[in-house]
Amino acid sequence: MNIFGQPYFLQFCVPLIAVGASVFLKYVTRNDAHRSFRKEDLAVGLDVSVTALLIFITAGSKMAAQLATTPQDMALQSKLSGAPWIIAAFTIGIWGVSTLVRKAGWDGEDQLKPLWGIAVPDIFGISSLLLVVNWIS
Repeated sequence: MNIFGQPYFLQFCVPLIAVGASVFLKYVTRNDAHRSFRKEDLAVGLDVSVTALLIFITAGSKMAAQLATTPQDMALQSKLSGAPWIIAAFTIGIWGVSTLVRKAGWDGEDQLKPLWGIAVPDIFGISSLLLVVNWIS
């Protein structure tokens, strides 16, 4: 049984692994003088959404190359026809969420608010990653 190819793994475990790796990397790369875990370490949503955008662009370019060899593949044409709109939505979404965090997500000089600074960007990032994983498969 190939667990890594199962839709459950791709749609649930891959985003969780990506978020866990991002949190871990934020924690371990901090200066040793500030080693304790902070709630800001959980603010990985925008990082995950940029990763999702790069995965989307990579998969889209592979599909475009495949379409060049089989131009009569209507399913592939249909799937790729929405790619520019998805990239535009990603760009506007990342820009909008980063603006939201900048305007409403900070509580003081270096503290993020739990909802607007951490939860909303994380939900956006995980949703973006799930969208890309579903689009690829």
